Amino acid sequence: MTVKLLLTMSLRNLWRQGRKSLGTFVVMSISVLALCLLSGYMQSNVELIRDAFMRWGARGHLVIERPASELARQVEGAGQLPLTAALQQRIDGVLAQEPQLVASARVLRISGMVSNAYVSSIFAGIGQDVEQIRAIKGPAYEYDVVAGTPLWMETRPQPLVLGQGLAAILGCAVPEVGFAPLQPGETPKSRPIDCPPGPLELTATTRGTARVNAVRAQPTGIMDWGIKEINDRLVVMPMADAQALLNTTDVSEYHLLLEDGADATAARSRIAAALAEAGLDDVEVFLWSDRAAFYQQVKAVLGGFLNFIALIACAIGFTSLLNASYMNFSQRAREFATLRSLGFTRRFVLALAALENSWLALGAALLGIGTTAAIVWSVRAAQIMWTPPGSSNAVPVDLAWVAPTYVAAVVGVVVIAAFASSIPTRKILRRPIRAVLSDA
Repeated sequence: MTVKLLLTMSLRNLWRQGRKSLGTFVVMSISVLALCLLSGYMQSNVELIRDAFMRWGARGHLVIERPASELARQVEGAGQLPLTAALQQRIDGVLAQEPQLVASARVLRISGMVSNAYVSSIFAGIGQDVEQIRAIKGPAYEYDVVAGTPLWMETRPQPLVLGQGLAAILGCAVPEVGFAPLQPGETPKSRPIDCPPGPLELTATTRGTARVNAVRAQPTGIMDWGIKEINDRLVVMPMADAQALLNTTDVSEYHLLLEDGADATAARSRIAAALAEAGLDDVEVFLWSDRAAFYQQVKAVLGGFLNFIALIACAIGFTSLLNASYMNFSQRAREFATLRSLGFTRRFVLALAALENSWLALGAALLGIGTTAAIVWSVRAAQIMWTPPGSSNAVPVDLAWVAPTYVAAVVGVVVIAAFASSIPTRKILRRPIRAVLSDA
């Protein structure tokens, strides 16, 4: 009976006194809207960068390397010892026992000079297990060229994919487009590659005795890696061709893709233990994010900004609710005294005031979340693109659906509202009933 009475009275009082709190209602709604939109923007950017590393960059979930120093454990590709053919055989044996492994791809880092009949330039790139890299990238990212054909589609001997900047230096016609992942059911746009006739010559220092080797390759595709400095030097070739260039059977690292939903940390521990058991004590397993400095920096910046906005929203909401509570409940001191003279307890009056503020906060939160939903839907439907600083291609402006933030916003504003109501109400209830009713 008491609960029903509280609910009925609080809703009626809110309807009767609601106009006095209209400003607070608007401020709370805008605060919730800002928090939810920022959370959605942060989540979408983190997911975009994660996919850029795991799928587009084909790192997968785990990376196996043989670091030569403490720096090499902190920076991917810095001072890694080669994985010899004998080590690869033992690593393959360990990976064959991993139940959640979907694909493992070997990568060999290469660098040197590339030239045609007209110009020479420095290159830095990779040789890769083509089909395994394709499996890691997945359907959305496997068509990874903006002109020509990806390596997995190429049938010509010695194929070579060039970065956009390097292709332009070598005289190729480079389309003014950037890479974009394919949506489900979407067909990739095919553009012919137009480069000067004749093969390219790649020169590199071979492993071991510091001799120079050269191979010829046919430019078959142009790739946009997303970063101009990388595009200006990038080459990608099949593993066999890269090993022939360096005159080696070594590789630099393994990239591992696990099943969807797999616990990458647990898989890392299992594989690391199996490698140690196989006597590969200097071979280590890293999570893809362990050395992804850009990902960690962006996540930290966005997370810190989100926490700052959350604190500001809480402070503004609490201050607004506290002011509204003082204005509203101070004017109703005689009403509260009358309720107490009729036998209602202090606890009843406190609960009534808390419920009135909570209904107001709940309505503001629902309006803010409803507006957020409309904006998120509109932005996702519009498919807006922009080019970030330092990037060579456009990325989507996206907002994610972040249900935990919506729930936390509702709970947070209701708790703040209930607390804000208690401060002026307790002050009013300290006064004797007779003194309040006798005031003019």
